[in-house]
Amino acid sequence: MIKFMKLRKLGLLFLIMIFCFEVNVVAFEVSVNGSCQIDGVEYPGVGFGTYPLQDEICEQAVMDAANLGYRIIDTATFYENFIPIGKVLNLMGRQKFYVISKVWPDAQTPTLMVEDLKRTLNQLETTYLDAYLLHWPNSTIPIEDTLQTMEELRSAGLVRHIGLSNVNINHLKRALEVGIPISWVQIELHPLFCDFTLLKYCQENEITVQAWAPLGRGRISDDIFLVNLGIKYGKSASQVAIKWILQHGCIPLPGSKNKKHMQKNLEVNDFTISAADMKEIDERAGIGKRERITEDIGLGFTDEFDFSYEACWPKQ
Repeated sequence: MIKFMKLRKLGLLFLIMIFCFEVNVVAFEVSVNGSCQIDGVEYPGVGFGTYPLQDEICEQAVMDAANLGYRIIDTATFYENFIPIGKVLNLMGRQKFYVISKVWPDAQTPTLMVEDLKRTLNQLETTYLDAYLLHWPNSTIPIEDTLQTMEELRSAGLVRHIGLSNVNINHLKRALEVGIPISWVQIELHPLFCDFTLLKYCQENEITVQAWAPLGRGRISDDIFLVNLGIKYGKSASQVAIKWILQHGCIPLPGSKNKKHMQKNLEVNDFTISAADMKEIDERAGIGKRERITEDIGLGFTDEFDFSYEACWPKQ
């Protein structure tokens, strides 16, 4: 169960944490100073995304991020950057970090998923992942088989929490019917696009959202409305975007190889966006357009955002 609580409610938090460990879900709390707690461990509320960083550039960027205080690190098989990330994690101390990885849609059968996780752990030089997510849904593989495999991996101590990425509300409804607790949903989320129906459904089912492309792949900094809003708060448009995500109770995962930008992305704890401004950003985000995976991109599949409840995954 994911709960958002005030820091003073420590007794309630303790009870919730005990329950959460028993059912494989995340106790998640955003505090007034922008930090978050995952199963009782405190991390900065802003995570670090590593796409498309690779090799020495990735290693240096993750090292810089770690030295600045980032502790939630997001990666995936598709990114091909486990080895440089693993070097930093082991140098800095693996236990300090919450590491997220994602399995590509062509490896979501039980056998291939086990192989994917084994390769991931070997290249990261770690014995476990903190979170293991489906990178994109695959409608040709029964979700029951996939989630059961993920649960077995969790029970074996190889994965702490499981989740989905790039899904619509129908995918999530189908997945929850399997009865295996889902801790995270990772989706595109920023002031230029938000699927508020999915966000609300996640919150109603106590699933915490991670936001990829929280800066709209660079578009946020050029948005005049957000630039002017940043001036109002003495911040950049990007900092306003990150704060907006945090105030929605989500974890933004900005990525950068620029150390100054990394630092600025963390400096969002000294202001609060007003309710009126949050509403105006929401209205703009709600009519925005998401990124799509189409055949011409050449990844070998297309996204499934338009799928109905019946089409999401085959019934066993």
